[in-house]
Amino acid sequence: MEIQVMIQFLPVILMQLFRVLTNMTHEDDVPINCTMVLLHIVSKCHEEGLDNYLRSFIKYSFRPEKPSTPQAQLIHETLATTMIAVLKQSADFLAINKLLKYSWFFFEIIAKSMATYLLEENKIKLPRGQRFSEAYHHVLHSLLLAIIPHVTIRYAEIPDESRNVNYSLASFLKRCLTLMDRGFVFNLINDYISGFSLKDPKVLAEYKFEFLQTVCNHEHYIPLNLPMAFAKPKLQRVQDFFSFAVDRLTSVDSNLEYSLSDEYCKHHFLVGLLLRETSIALQDNYDIRYTAISVIKNLLIKHAFDTRYQHKNQQAKIAQLYLPFVGLLLENIQRLAGRDTLYSCAAMPNSASRDEFACGFASPTSRASLSTDKDTAYGSFQNGHGIKREDSRGSLIPEGATGFPDQGSTGENTRQSSARSSVSQYNRLDQYEIRSLLMCYLYIVKMISEGELPAY
Repeated sequence: MEIQVMIQFLPVILMQLFRVLTNMTHEDDVPINCTMVLLHIVSKCHEEGLDNYLRSFIKYSFRPEKPSTPQAQLIHETLATTMIAVLKQSADFLAINKLLKYSWFFFEIIAKSMATYLLEENKIKLPRGQRFSEAYHHVLHSLLLAIIPHVTIRYAEIPDESRNVNYSLASFLKRCLTLMDRGFVFNLINDYISGFSLKDPKVLAEYKFEFLQTVCNHEHYIPLNLPMAFAKPKLQRVQDFFSFAVDRLTSVDSNLEYSLSDEYCKHHFLVGLLLRETSIALQDNYDIRYTAISVIKNLLIKHAFDTRYQHKNQQAKIAQLYLPFVGLLLENIQRLAGRDTLYSCAAMPNSASRDEFACGFASPTSRASLSTDKDTAYGSFQNGHGIKREDSRGSLIPEGATGFPDQGSTGENTRQSSARSSVSQYNRLDQYEIRSLLMCYLYIVKMISEGELPAY
């Protein structure tokens, strides 16, 4: 079919394909064949530079239809299932590569179908855990697992495709935080990040931080990370995010809030995950450090100019979220200052005033230590999910913490930590990195409440 003819009737063609897609049973090959036709149309539009018609279709014309038969499935369920089937067809790499490259279209269709389903079925008022079935949760998890190898293994073979699907998946999961059970979405995010390794090349490190930056750009990122009392077993459901950001900020166990521990990450998952990955990136080469530092700096700039949180108390609570970042600076203090400055910082008393603290760093002896053991235990976060570190991932572990690798691995941890500290001491940061890190530090010190720094 000529592309001009196809564009002229694009909404009709696409809607008819989606109608056929949902009215067929799983035993038929029709759903997969429909997906392949959709993929062909999407790729042709991109090749001709007409992808704006696809975006217009999603925004203005696409409206999921209710299933005509009890056996029929919804579009988001069927499309996610057929995407898995295509990604697992090892013999058809051309179709797989096209699906990865133009995955944004399919994720946008799935997201709009999910949102329409919640509104039309009046399920938007239900608790998040009851909005979608367990079967659909399993399908999304399987889709994520099917995508990971194409990003982490085939990145050199298909650079454009892997980068595109990395961004598209991040954007989709960011939308899922609005529509679905957030504990489940956190689990998906965690599983995806766990697919990356400490030995990954520069390009995969960039993918990882692009993914985190996209997810952390969620409009309600601050409420998703709000400080709260650790004694409370569950975050109660609150509809008004802004009121939640102001009213729910009560006293918090300072020992748990000030270190990048598993307990901290359990209750502040997104910021905890970002800071942990940043702590690992700071021990790597310049390009990876630059990417990680830029993500943190840009996020803090966004917080500082967010018109929703301009009150002094609101900015103070946001700064409190990032207090473990100060611990990261203390871990790398040898790379931030000269020898004379180090001596003066080490001599600074623990009772230093706010002004003194703003000019230097407190002694790092009481701060968290860096562990890089490959068998680091799972840290749990809200709704029972954990920050997994199965492949040479490190975490900042507070003194006296429990639930970490047994004593048999202590020697290996010590050797790895000592070796990394030795490398960090001589691998100095450049002026841009130091300036950016200190800008982040000054934002935290400036915005934090008067009573938090002495407690720290």
